Amino acid sequence: MFDLLKDAFTKLKRELLGRGSLSEREIAEFLRTLRVTLLEADVNYKAAKAFISLLEEKLNTTEIYSSLQPGKQALRVIYEELTAFLGGKAEKLEFTKPPTVILLLGLQGVGKTTVAAKLARMYAGKHPLLVAADIKRPAAVEQLESLASKADVDFLGPPKPTSRDIETCTAALKHAKKSNNQLVIIDSAGRLHIDKKMVAELAQIKEKLEPDYSLLVLDGLVGQDALRQTQEFHAQLGVSGAILTKLDGDARGGAALSFRHVTGLPIYFIGIGEQLVDFEIFHPERIAGRILGEGDVASVAEQVRQVVDERQSAELAEKLIQGRLNFEDLLTQMKQISKMGDLSKLMDKLPADMMGGMSPEDFDPAEIKRTEAIILSMTPAERRNPDILSGSRKLRIASGSGTTPADVNQLIKQLSEMQRMVKGAGVDPRMMGAGKVRVRPKSKKRKKRKKR
Repeated sequence: MFDLLKDAFTKLKRELLGRGSLSEREIAEFLRTLRVTLLEADVNYKAAKAFISLLEEKLNTTEIYSSLQPGKQALRVIYEELTAFLGGKAEKLEFTKPPTVILLLGLQGVGKTTVAAKLARMYAGKHPLLVAADIKRPAAVEQLESLASKADVDFLGPPKPTSRDIETCTAALKHAKKSNNQLVIIDSAGRLHIDKKMVAELAQIKEKLEPDYSLLVLDGLVGQDALRQTQEFHAQLGVSGAILTKLDGDARGGAALSFRHVTGLPIYFIGIGEQLVDFEIFHPERIAGRILGEGDVASVAEQVRQVVDERQSAELAEKLIQGRLNFEDLLTQMKQISKMGDLSKLMDKLPADMMGGMSPEDFDPAEIKRTEAIILSMTPAERRNPDILSGSRKLRIASGSGTTPADVNQLIKQLSEMQRMVKGAGVDPRMMGAGKVRVRPKSKKRKKRKKR
């Protein structure tokens, strides 16, 4: 996501930090380069011009030329202005009166149906109801029903095969009040382009339901056209904000960067993959950090908290420090990690200095699968007590997992090495359970005083 922008900003950042002083000429050259970068990333030309003007004014009114660390000062200004340009702060949904109704709008092919399920999963605690109000697209109802099952949320389709979309939506409101659904998400019908008939149908639904939010789902890959679609939908129907999808495949990200400036509307969420977990609240300050190569540790921590059982983690840490960790424990942790989805995407959010020179592309998901296959080929007794793994047992495990005895030996060695390193560092297991790691200094023996 935002690969082109990140690469360009990384180079610019390196140049800024490498200078002991900055002149007005150098800042002007930097801004010219930045403007070209923004345009290459498909940022709207008016938005790019406005951003550069704001940045130039801020840089000239900030005492960076006389600063001891002018590069860092300039980067701080860029981060603040980029955050403000993206919207300043995250726009969050408010659930005031149940049920809160969200009407999803958008053209065909933008991913509305998948977004509906992702949204329901994110707010599963609100007992959401997914409503299929799109009978025009073949299998749209069946697709949403299948996704609702995966997200483990309620679903409602057309009461009759001949029911109109407005009738389905009206029935959904009655059902939600009866079933105590605090959130109703309506997957409306789309077209290949905006036409009068579609607008009239959506206007009728909106007037009848009075939704709390009318969110426009946009394909992040279409670039500038996403801005045009927003302006047309907003002019004819009025929308609360947008959800940008498919940003995992967009190397440029110009639409996201220029959206707020051009439309005046906020981005509420972004889709970063095909899985239901690949969905995030749009945090301008975090996105600015990612673009500038500073990472997004806050989002990583949130993802980890969603899937990691703190009690199990504390027990694991206790075993690790005592040297009692076994393959049963390792398998439990691997299952928790797999719930986080594509780990290369998770690594992409980490700052470069935390990656130790690695990139997300260096991460091999097949390695985790191979490790899991080896552990699953062990008997429960072997997992709990790796010391009993003899040569013949290793041969059987390697055969069952499609690996070699050398791979099995390597995994056993890694487990032993992990425990040795942690024990030697003196990690406090209680702090690991809380999501932090604290290193205890080794106790020093007091020297006995010599008797005189």
